Order: sequence, then structure tokens, then C-alpha cells
Amino acid sequence: MPSITLRFLLTVALFALLTFPAREGQTAEGDAAKLDQLSSEQSWDASIKLARSITTDPDQDEDLTFALARLARGLQNAGQLTAAVEFYQLAVNASELPTASKLAASDKHLVRLAASEVMVQSQNITSAIELLDQLLRPESGISEQQKKIAVWVLLRAGSGSLSRGSYLDASSAYAIALRHADPQQRPIALLGDAWATAVRDEKSSDAVRKLASFVDQYPDHKDAPNAARGCAQCLKQLGRDADSTAMLSDLLNRWPDSSAALAVVRSHCGLSPALIPSAVEFWLMTKATANDLKSFDPSTTMLGLMIAAEKSELIAWANLSDHLASTDTTGQTTSDVLRQLQSQEHASDAEQLAVQFISPTAARPVTPAAREAACRWAGRTSRWSMLAVASETEDLSKVDPKRSLSVERLFAEALTQTGQTRQAHAWWVHLTDVRLTEDFRILIRCAETETAHGNDAEKAEQRITAARSAAGDNPTSITLVNMLDSELAIRRSQFDQARGILEQVIRSSETAAELRGRAQWLIGETWYMQRQYKHAIDAYRKVEAIDTSGTWVAASFLQAGKAFEQLGGTKEATLCYVTLLNRFPETQYAGPAQNRLAALSSNGTRSPTPSSQPTIRR
Repeated sequence: MPSITLRFLLTVALFALLTFPAREGQTAEGDAAKLDQLSSEQSWDASIKLARSITTDPDQDEDLTFALARLARGLQNAGQLTAAVEFYQLAVNASELPTASKLAASDKHLVRLAASEVMVQSQNITSAIELLDQLLRPESGISEQQKKIAVWVLLRAGSGSLSRGSYLDASSAYAIALRHADPQQRPIALLGDAWATAVRDEKSSDAVRKLASFVDQYPDHKDAPNAARGCAQCLKQLGRDADSTAMLSDLLNRWPDSSAALAVVRSHCGLSPALIPSAVEFWLMTKATANDLKSFDPSTTMLGLMIAAEKSELIAWANLSDHLASTDTTGQTTSDVLRQLQSQEHASDAEQLAVQFISPTAARPVTPAAREAACRWAGRTSRWSMLAVASETEDLSKVDPKRSLSVERLFAEALTQTGQTRQAHAWWVHLTDVRLTEDFRILIRCAETETAHGNDAEKAEQRITAARSAAGDNPTSITLVNMLDSELAIRRSQFDQARGILEQVIRSSETAAELRGRAQWLIGETWYMQRQYKHAIDAYRKVEAIDTSGTWVAASFLQAGKAFEQLGGTKEATLCYVTLLNRFPETQYAGPAQNRLAALSSNGTRSPTPSSQPTIRR
């Protein structure tokens, strides 16, 4: 593109030309004068009509060059580019007629320059190139200043052609410009010619040669990094992978702060660290270690973290994690990083990052979205203790804008999952009464903990009613509320009412197998609390046929064993405990069963070998 100075020179020259007084032989009554008058009045329709009439008049004996050029310039300024091109071309034609024999060559050149400029502006680039090619021939006698202007117009033509995908026009424009360019224009022409060659055919060895030549001749040019990248891409297309990699390495080393270097790095985002070239790794770790991360977008930050984890680059890791924490406004990158770290056997790094994000400090702030993403990851991967520990540092009495509703729900769930149900109760109450949530999952949890740990049975009933309202017509949700109804009845020692509710739950076709098992187990619990141990054992025996998940089967063996002990059936109790240990050794009930076996053994009861697997039978 021409500089501001050259644009100014062109404008001044054209202004002087197009406002020049009428030439010798022109009269105030002549056609040229009439056309000038209409143009000065901006009567464009009348001007166009007259111009077309007088240029087709075989008896015309005036030089119309300037009048037509002035009309064309006026139309150009008025935004009528198509008409401007038409009359600039007519002005060029008029300058070649015998009537223009007294016109100076420099004036003719200026008319052609003005015509070519508006042709480029109106995308008539092929015509502009042809006109400028003729103008730049040695015999034209064009001045150095006009030649410079012509080259700038050609460079504009080449740039416009490239952007429109007219690669042949681009090649022509840049090739002509290159032959006549001065030192200031030459690098632009050389690079334009190289790009035009490359976009026509990425597998062209000419493109490689031209791009490499530009880089060698003008290493300090602002476009040298982009040329190096383009050269590497062409080498890649030619199958010269080693040369392409070497060119990219040179680019990252020589111009590390360029947009081209950043584009090269970003092109590797999403790949496994094992596939990242060493030069890209070095660039990332150098930038990260220096904490020069202003250009790092989410994908670049993620790639840097993966490489830092792979190479144990601790400083780079710390800077990148802080950068992610403060810039991830959606949480998506945090989620992606944690998932990828875990999938690539960097679980400890994932946990370290999650802990930092879940428990931010004033010195290491975290965006609310990034914090929530880390909490969700911990919940998905059942790292409940991590969330439970983080919840201990939170003050529920203070509003924290960085603690979202989802984060609070995950803290409450973590405390519930880790058995800290009394602490969880405070969180569920906060979510219900302070956050005013109407989410059934929260309301049912609040009702559960209120029923189990609240001091007011009436309050528990209110919580259950709220959960039932939120359940709507969802059968599973309704079943969960009914289960709570039964537990509240048990708390009130209304055992018959509780068993009635639980039997309805078991009979419902909408109830999941695990809930059926729990309901049947609770029936056994009601009998146990009433010290009706035989009825309790009968209820516990039915759990195995109902609960296909096995969760409540293990619990039923433990409770049945205790019931047998109460009846003096130590042998039967022992069989229950041994069966539990054989079939469910990893459950939470295995420890208590082992303790009961030890107690029975210390009382002189001989324990059977745990190789057999008896079941509770009538």
C-alpha cells in the first residue's frame, strides 16, 4: 500500500491537473467547457449524458481529456465508481487522439494513474494492471515520481487480488511491480509475488524459493515471521518434513514474540505432548517460566500445562496454573485440563490443580467459573474428601460472590458422602433457606439431614413437604420423599405407619431395585428397634431377593447377625457375619462384622471357616 506521503502527492498532482484552466483551442461555448460546467455543478446525470454524446460525435474537434478526467474524478468522489471507470477510460482514449497532440506526456501519465487507481478501487484490477504495464514501459518516458506512484497502485492491485482469490492477477501485478520497485517498495513486491505463487500452488518449489529469499533478504521486516511460516507450510506440502520443522524452529527462535510464532504454537494445541516438536515445547516453557503469558489463550495455556506436567517444569506449571485460574471465565478450559491430566496418568497434577482452584486465596485468585469447574471435576471423580476439606474453611454467614450455588451444593454433597452429615445439614439448610433454591435434589437432601439430625420433627415434616412439592409427578422423586416420610415416622416411633409406607414403596413398579432393598431393610430396622427380633430377621432375609445391587444385602446380613445374637443364636449370627465378609469384603459393613466375629470368638464360640458361603434361610 502507498504511504500517506505518496497518496498526498498523487492527490495534489491530480488536483492540479483536473482543476487546470481550459487549454488552448477551448472556448467558453465549447463542449469541454459545457461538460466542466455541469461537472462543477455536480449535475451528474446531465454530465454523463453530454459526455457520452460528445465522445461519440465524429465531428468532435476539441481535446476532451481533462474535461472527461474531471468528470471521472467527480464521480469517483461521489461514490459512482462504475461511471468513474467509464469516463477515466474515455479520458485515456481522448488523450491518444490527434486533438490531444499538444497535451504533455506527464499529463497523460497522470490521467492513466488516476484511471488505474479508480479501477483498482472498483475491482477492475485486470484493466488497471494492463494500463499500468503500458505506462511503465521504457518508451513511455514516465518520471520517477510517477513510476513510484504506479508501483504503489500495482501493489494495491496485487493485495486486492489476493484477498479476492484472483491469484493470476495478483501474480501479474506483483511481478510488474517487482521490476520497477524502489528499495522501499521492493520487499512488499517480493513478498507479494511469493505469496501469490504459494497460494496458487502450495507444492510449488518456486514458492519455497521466493519465501525463503524474502526471509534471507529482509529478516528484520515485520512480515519475515509470516513468510517463514508460509515457507514451512509449503515445505510440508512438498513432503520435506525435516526442512519444514527446521524452518518452524528457526521461526520460534528468531521471532518468538511474533504473531506467526504464536500461530505455530496454537496449531499444535489439542495434540498429545508426545507429538509436540521440541521447539514448540521450548517456546512454551520459556514463556511460561518467564511468566510472559499475555498472548496465551485457553488452548495455549492448556497445552503449556500438559507439557509442564510431563516435564515436571514446576515454575512454568505454577505460572500457567495461576494464569488459567485468573483468565478462565467459562470454566471449560479448567474442566478440559483436569480431564486430560487424569486421562494421561497425571492424576496427582490434576488433584493439585483442583485443590488450588477449589480453595483460592487472596494471593492466588480464581474466577468463579474456574472454581466451579474444579469442584464439578472433584464431584465427578468422587474426590469427596477434597471438597469436604475445602468446605471447612468457608464461612456460611458471609456472602461470597466467588462461591456459586453449584459449589455450595457440591460442598454439601461432599460432607454427606464422607459421613459428616451434621456439618452437611448446615449447608443444605443454607441452600434451602438462604439461597432459596427450588431444586428437588437440594430440597430432598435438606429434608434427609433435617430428619436425621434436626432437633424439630415438625421442621423435618415441613422440609419433606417442600421436597414433595418440588418432586412434581416424577415417580423416582416421589419414592424418595415417601422413604423420608417413613424415616420421620420411625423417628417418632410410629413403626406401623412407617412399615405401611415402606411396603407401598416396595410394591410400586416405579421403585428402583436399590430403593426397594433399602425399604425392606428399613422394615427390618423397625422390628429391630421394637425388639421383635424374629420379625426383624424375616424382614432382613427378604432383602437379598429384592436388592440386585447388593448394597443393602450386606447391611441386612450385619443386622440379621445382631438380631440372632439377641435371640442367643450365636451360630446363626456367626454364619451371617462370615457370609458378609466372604461376599462383601469391601463394604462399610465388613469392619463391624469382623468386630462381631471377634467378640463371639472371645466368648468361646467356634467360628466356621469363611470358605463356605451360607445364606439366610428359613
